[in-house]
Amino acid sequence: MSFAKAAEELYVTPGAVGQLIHKLEDWLGVKLFHREVRKVTLTEAGAAYFGRISNALGQISHASGALKQRRRNQIRISMPPSFARKWFVPRMARFMDLHPEISVQIDASAALADFDNDAIDVAVRHFKAQESNKLDVELLFLDELRVYCSPSYCEKLALKQPENLAKATLLATRIHPYWERWLLQFTRLSRQEIAAIPTIHFDASHLAIDTAKRDQGVVLTSTSLVEAEIASGELIEPVDARLAVDEGYYLVGPKGSFAQGGAVEALRLWLRQVCRTSS
Repeated sequence: MSFAKAAEELYVTPGAVGQLIHKLEDWLGVKLFHREVRKVTLTEAGAAYFGRISNALGQISHASGALKQRRRNQIRISMPPSFARKWFVPRMARFMDLHPEISVQIDASAALADFDNDAIDVAVRHFKAQESNKLDVELLFLDELRVYCSPSYCEKLALKQPENLAKATLLATRIHPYWERWLLQFTRLSRQEIAAIPTIHFDASHLAIDTAKRDQGVVLTSTSLVEAEIASGELIEPVDARLAVDEGYYLVGPKGSFAQGGAVEALRLWLRQVCRTSS
C-alpha cells in the first residue's frame, strides 16, 4: 500500500510505479487504487483483482527463484527420512567430492513435494511406476523385500525356515506393508494364522530396522535400507525368500526441470550412475 516502498523493492522511482499503475488501470478500464496524501488503498475492484492474480504472481516468483537458485549451483532435494538416513547420506560425500561447487540441502520428509509453492527442486519418492504430464519422473531402482533380524534373535527362535516366523514378532513399515503377502507366498500359514502373529507397525523404516537390531523382531524391508547393518553383522537374512514388488524409488521434478542443466542435472546423472553401479 505504498508506491514508494514498491519502488524500493523494484529498484525504480515512485513515479515509475505510479505510471505503470496508471497504464494498468487504463488497460483494465477500472480504478485499482484510491490515492490519498502519502497513502494508497485498494479499491473494491483492485482487491478482487489482486485476489484472482495473487496465486499466479506467486508461481512466477517461485519459478524465477528456482531458476536463480540453479544458476547459483544450489539444490534442495526432498526425500523420505529413512531413505535419506540409510541410503542417500552415506553416499552424499561422493557427490560433494565430484561437485564441490554445488550446495545441497536435504528436506527429509515423506510428504508429497509441492513444487509450485515450496522451494524444492527435486524429490525422491517411493511408488509404483506411473507417467505424468506435470512431472519429470525417472526410476532410480526397483524394490525387492527381504527378511532381516539380529543374529541372536535368529538363534533364539531358531529361524531356519519361513514357517518359523510364526513364532516371531513381525516389524511392519508403512512403506513396505507386505508381511501377509510374504507369508502367504513362502509359507503354508492361513490368513487367520498370519493375523495371530504379533506385529508392531512403524511409520518410518529406520525405526523398524533399529528395533530389529535390538533383538525385538523381524523386519521386512529393502536391502538398500540395511546396507550398513548387513556389513557390520548387526542384521542377517535368516531365510532366503525375496519378495519382488512393482514399486521403486524414483527421482521426481517439475516438468522440464531435468532438461535445464545445472545442479539438478548433475545430481540426476550422479544418482543414475550410483544406482546402476549398486544394482
